[in-house]
Amino acid sequence: MPPEEKTLWKCPRCGAKFVTRNMWHSCGKFSLRAHFARSEPRVYRLYRRFVQLVRACGPVTIIPQKTRIAFQVRVRFAGITPRKSYLLVGFWFTERRDHPRFFRIERYYPSAYGHFLRIESDKDFDRDFKSWLRAAYAIGQQAHRRARRPS
Repeated sequence: MPPEEKTLWKCPRCGAKFVTRNMWHSCGKFSLRAHFARSEPRVYRLYRRFVQLVRACGPVTIIPQKTRIAFQVRVRFAGITPRKSYLLVGFWFTERRDHPRFFRIERYYPSAYGHFLRIESDKDFDRDFKSWLRAAYAIGQQAHRRARRPS
């Protein structure tokens, strides 16, 4: 961890880690099994492939939450919600990225955009997807914040 990065704050109730103290979240312990209870078996296989691709980017913390499964380095950069026959995937980017595969883009604040797409088969883990994943992972590392700091 570079010296300018602060240690992550840990919620005393649930153990979740955040870059800022007392950040809002729903405390709780949730299981992966519950997320996939209503999904076809292939959806879990797609999830395992997703995890493999994320881990190829570097270390990651996987956090089952009430409504999704979040992926975090320093901050959460991606999330998935298993559906019956596909994975709903969301990436955090610091700018809007228009592409036909994103069926929804939400602006949270000027430098935070959620981009959502569906993963229905292994073919959806293509070059574009891997590029988006690497970009989101870098945001999870807060690389964009270090790049703006003066040397």
